[in-house]
Amino acid sequence: MALRLYRTDAYLVSFTARVVAHVTRKGAPALVLDRTAFYPEAGGQPHDVGVIAHVRVTNVIEDADGEILHILEGNTVDSLRPGDEVQCCVDWGRRFDHMQQHSGQHVLSQAFIRVAGLDTVAIHIGHSDCTIDLPASALPSDALERAEREANAIVMEDRPILAYEVGDADLPAIPLRRPPKVSGAIRIVEVKDYDWSACGGTHVRSTAQIGLIKIIKAEKRGAETRITFRCGSRALDDYARLSAATGRLMEALSASRYEVEQAVQKLIAESRADRKALQEAQARLIAYEAAELLAGAADDGELRWVAQAFAGRDPSELRALAKQLMGASRVVALLGASGDKAQLVFARTQDTTGDMAAALRRALAALSPNDAAKGGGAPTFAQGGGVPADQSQVQAAIAAARAWLRDQPRATSVNADKS
Repeated sequence: MALRLYRTDAYLVSFTARVVAHVTRKGAPALVLDRTAFYPEAGGQPHDVGVIAHVRVTNVIEDADGEILHILEGNTVDSLRPGDEVQCCVDWGRRFDHMQQHSGQHVLSQAFIRVAGLDTVAIHIGHSDCTIDLPASALPSDALERAEREANAIVMEDRPILAYEVGDADLPAIPLRRPPKVSGAIRIVEVKDYDWSACGGTHVRSTAQIGLIKIIKAEKRGAETRITFRCGSRALDDYARLSAATGRLMEALSASRYEVEQAVQKLIAESRADRKALQEAQARLIAYEAAELLAGAADDGELRWVAQAFAGRDPSELRALAKQLMGASRVVALLGASGDKAQLVFARTQDTTGDMAAALRRALAALSPNDAAKGGGAPTFAQGGGVPADQSQVQAAIAAARAWLRDQPRATSVNADKS
């Protein structure tokens, strides 16, 4: 079993080791070493990467037998044999980032216990964000701010972070946040006189090295709340991006730093008012357009036919126009729009007959003989399309539907609907 150097010195990134064995893991070559500073993914903390004898280490895992496997890039390890001494190097940037995030998680988890009485039930250290899950569907309104301030106060106190092993007999004297999942020698990570956790991860030497702890958001997830946070360099990078974005908004809105929010809220209110006015104007235009189409409808004495192909019109406008036309009587509306995704909307009033869904199938077949166009509906309303078509093709599809409807026997609208 490899000696795990990271447990006693998380700052060790360059070391020598001997090759114990070559193995294959899911088709990828891997090495087993007699000692390693590479951390395998565990406990919510991601694995290290780096190099072994100039070969890139892409993953580090612990197998079912507790052996650490160093997954290597490519098939370039044939020259490495059991017993060979190899020079190894851990990617320090990735390692230190994980140390900051994991140590910050310990502090933040304890802060939520102290300000809200909520323990952490799960953690995850991701590529950009980290999360802790709390056993509550809702938090007190000030819990996030209080926990964040508590955690950052501990950071600024520069408390030592210690790692040591204890036996089962010593555990009752240690105020662990959660009981350990293993027995025997237990590794404890202690934020001096503040937090005690059974943990095998890598950590910074003092809370000051965590840097800023910043909560990004809180999301309800069933009976739990997920807290997303960032620490250290991640928090600094996040603040830099937010500050740059704020600066651009300040310039665009001619507002000071703390007036940006008010200026944006004003824009939102104005946009909503403009959108409402536009919708009302569009509704009036649709009504006028429907009246014009009705005035020019082909009236065969029983039905008034409104058949119209538009160039590149939005499908929502076609539906609104059809709905407006349905407020009249004796109307069959066959509407279409050309474009990259041509659309057809067929509708009839309740006092008429004809199966619009069946008519649409005829039109779609004319629009796309290879059955690429799709759609459906009911006897009184149907819509479909989704294939490229120009205005003449849409007109031809509408004509095919109209011809089919004219050939159908007329019946009462009640009987037509039942059929």
